[in-house]
Amino acid sequence: MAHSRAEAEALLFEFTRSDALRKHGRGVEEAMRAYAGWHGVSDATEVEKWGIVGLLHDFDYEQNPTEETHLHVGARILRERGWPDEIVEAICSHADYMGIPRDTPLKKSLYACDELVGFIGACVKVRPTKKVADLPVKSVTKKLKDKAFARSVDRSCIYGGAEALGRPLPEHVEFVIASLVPIAGEIGL
Repeated sequence: MAHSRAEAEALLFEFTRSDALRKHGRGVEEAMRAYAGWHGVSDATEVEKWGIVGLLHDFDYEQNPTEETHLHVGARILRERGWPDEIVEAICSHADYMGIPRDTPLKKSLYACDELVGFIGACVKVRPTKKVADLPVKSVTKKLKDKAFARSVDRSCIYGGAEALGRPLPEHVEFVIASLVPIAGEIGL
């Protein structure tokens, strides 16, 4: 792979000032690394690629928050900077409006992790301990049914993501929570 994780992080920080959005990227990165393992990916370079896709998936969102600009601008920037098409396409596939088939485990996993990582973060913030390690799966699945809670989270992506991976929703939620526990301090959970 031509680009390193350090280069990916520098790109994220170049385009994203929001600490919350940077932490979201880091959380999705870690969930993606975990899903790489779940899919049987063992090559370190491949696992790194999965992580980079997660880290960069919203790198242009702060500056381009609309369907007309988000990912369209980001894809152009990534290509201009020589990022491989596989990474660019995987990143772009997480938004339905891009119309890119989620035809690989990498793309399916990004779609499945993105909104769920954000939703888990919202769930943690209303828990008494405010720690992801103490977050019950049942609490997350219950909050998903409350449309007023974290209303900006697209629940169809969470349900559809679990389905695309062929996992029951509680199992998927539990897996993503477990992936975030080791970096909880780093991402404020």
